[in-house]
Amino acid sequence: MPSLDSGGASIKGLSRDEREILSLASLAPSSHNAQPWTVTVPEPGHWLVGSAKERWLPAVDPDNREMLLSLGAFIENLVVSAGVLGLEVDLRITAGSPMEPAIADLHLKKGKVTDFSIEKIKKRRVVRNGFLGIELKEEDLRYVMRHDGEACLLPNAPSPHALYFPNNSREGRYLQDGLIEANTIQASRISAQEELARWIRWSNKEARQYRNGLTPESMEIGGIAGWYVRNLYDRTSVLTEAFRKQTVERVVKQVRTCGGWLVVTSLGSEVPTLIAYGRAFERLFLKVRDKGIALHPMTQMLEEKDGLKEEITKSLGVTGDVQWVLRMGYLKTYPDPVSLRMPPERFVVDRAPQMPS
Repeated sequence: MPSLDSGGASIKGLSRDEREILSLASLAPSSHNAQPWTVTVPEPGHWLVGSAKERWLPAVDPDNREMLLSLGAFIENLVVSAGVLGLEVDLRITAGSPMEPAIADLHLKKGKVTDFSIEKIKKRRVVRNGFLGIELKEEDLRYVMRHDGEACLLPNAPSPHALYFPNNSREGRYLQDGLIEANTIQASRISAQEELARWIRWSNKEARQYRNGLTPESMEIGGIAGWYVRNLYDRTSVLTEAFRKQTVERVVKQVRTCGGWLVVTSLGSEVPTLIAYGRAFERLFLKVRDKGIALHPMTQMLEEKDGLKEEITKSLGVTGDVQWVLRMGYLKTYPDPVSLRMPPERFVVDRAPQMPS
């Protein structure tokens, strides 16, 4: 499990509880585990949440759509963790463009203590392998899709669709084939593979140095294979034909085995909508473990091929902008988290980003 580093270096303008809130917020998911968030503290109890351009992923996420969804998940963890410590968060989305460095303005104030198990945040993780080929039960889907009496995927945003398709359905087979095709395209795209290579921490030394990105453990490469890649692979390995072929072969095995797929769409992809959907995604993630359900975001169909988003909505009979394609399934045993995490002093910055006038 990633360390929260709650006893780490003090940060000017932050109390111990506030540092703990940011440590918990940082356990949010992000593409390539790039952890794009930044926090500026212009005054006590006043935080500006933004992103670091050096942690954007222009090859696979040129519009920063996935980055904003990750910031939404970060903000959800932040709000939930603050509530457990008796702090209420006033949130205002300030950005009009996903390229702006300042995204949200937050004020913390005393409030009621909320009843929530922080262990759910600490134990959240993406799982890639070990899915059982069992269709999800209707009652389990209802449970994970609800939030305080409202639909979990209706986060103050207009009429989204969240549709579940069993893996052996026509729609499920379409997603399987589409993801294999999209991963094959991405594996052959040099810019995407070079970007991936920059975010893989093959050695333990690199993992300790960066504390972000992907490791053999988080990619679920274990045993002898894990030892081999940890000690003998480097960034150039990702660009080899053998690595690309193995990547596609893993995807083929993954998509053929799961309970089904959750496809989430929204009406529009404005900054506030994407932040709201990132928050909703994290709420979903914090519930699935209760039912032994794993989530595996597979975004390659949204990253590759012009017009593919439109093809997805037509083929699946959904409306709006597709934001998530989530592989879902039951597990026999739920593994603990292994992803790297940067401590707050790595993403709390000194200079406030410029706010729009």
